[in-house]
Amino acid sequence: MTGPAQWSNHLWLTARFYEPLWRRHSVALMTGGAFDTDRELASMRKHLGLAAGSAVVDLGCSAGLYARTLAAEGMHVSAVDVSRVFLAEGERLARREGLDVRFVQADVLALPFDDAVFDGAVSGGSLNEFSDAASALGEAARVLHDGAPLWLMYAARAESVVGRALQGVLRASGLRFPAPAQVDAWALAAGLAPERSERRGPLVFALYRRGGGLPPVATTSPSPGWDRPTLRRNRRFNWERESGTGR
Repeated sequence: MTGPAQWSNHLWLTARFYEPLWRRHSVALMTGGAFDTDRELASMRKHLGLAAGSAVVDLGCSAGLYARTLAAEGMHVSAVDVSRVFLAEGERLARREGLDVRFVQADVLALPFDDAVFDGAVSGGSLNEFSDAASALGEAARVLHDGAPLWLMYAARAESVVGRALQGVLRASGLRFPAPAQVDAWALAAGLAPERSERRGPLVFALYRRGGGLPPVATTSPSPGWDRPTLRRNRRFNWERESGTGR
């Protein structure tokens, strides 16, 4: 099921103003100032534990806040979204910041990558918009190496009566608010072991790890080169753009 929340993501105005007017401030607003976006990004980088040269996929990237943050750390990022206007905005911002990010139009339920090609995955807030979050986590697990981390930020089911009422209204727009235990169950079914979880107000910041193997080699000894994961052209969508800085 999709609704206004998903449809609006294909509007140019949404793509242009989402990050500066909402995404950069939403964490602080939803946590009452106890946590902000800078701390969110720092926590993401710390708990992923990936070194420069690692290959990472950003699932439901919007304008690529996570993707650009990791690219600035020297990682090779493939940023995936269904919205061309959001991808184009992400490309614009990455070029302005002098960052290399590959932006790919694709459905998170059918990622156009081979198995076990990424050292890590991230998704910031988009879990609430996925039509089938369990299947999306299954696809994330499929494209990760054994031992690779997945970082999620999402809004969980509210605990207060007022919060539940507000989320009831937002659900009509196509948003979903799973309980953390439900997300953990989906992750476990996909082969992703819960490693840590922190709740700040309605927001959950969680780390999972693919399988039970050792952390990926790239966390300690990144390859000097990088074989960019090849897109499967028979998967949904066939479009990609790069924000290359001349490399």
